[in-house]
Amino acid sequence: MATPIFVTAASIAAELHQAMLEAKGLALTAKNARALAVRAGSKTVGFKAITHFIDELASDIIRQSQYINGVSEKLSQHAVSLWRSDTAARKFEWLESQKLPHGDSLYDAMHNCYSEREKLSLMLSRGLRELEAQLEEGDKHIRTANLIATSSKVEASSAGDFRAQLEVIAQNITTTANQIRQHLTNARRLLNQKHS
Repeated sequence: MATPIFVTAASIAAELHQAMLEAKGLALTAKNARALAVRAGSKTVGFKAITHFIDELASDIIRQSQYINGVSEKLSQHAVSLWRSDTAARKFEWLESQKLPHGDSLYDAMHNCYSEREKLSLMLSRGLRELEAQLEEGDKHIRTANLIATSSKVEASSAGDFRAQLEVIAQNITTTANQIRQHLTNARRLLNQKHS
């Protein structure tokens, strides 16, 4: 039996909530990196600039995760409404097939129900496309995070006594980016199951 779309939307929202928590950890990494760069002084001039990008990236991922969670929540609500509307429409169709006397009195209610089902179906399709586009955007953030991690490793290599600490920060960026990517991949897999 297929998983209802409102369950899928809730599962996607849960994955994205985890991605948002990881991004908050990335924001903390940026603050630690900035503090370390200030302490290290001129040895980490290049790294200071990178900390701004780390912080900005974390903020973008948090903002996007919150937005996608909102889209997922609306999708879930639309899916529940569509399920109810579809159930009512099938009952109306059954009543109509029975050729009951005075069945015409149900015409307005049936027409409204069918219209509502069509409207909700369109809204659900649009929401799924929006969710897909947002997940694609999330992938771009992860590619950016990997570039920042690589730049961080390069800058760390010339930081003298602070090299080991900066390499740990660069590794944290890579690890966090991979964890966020996994949550986005899981969300996309859930979404793709709905399309197949």
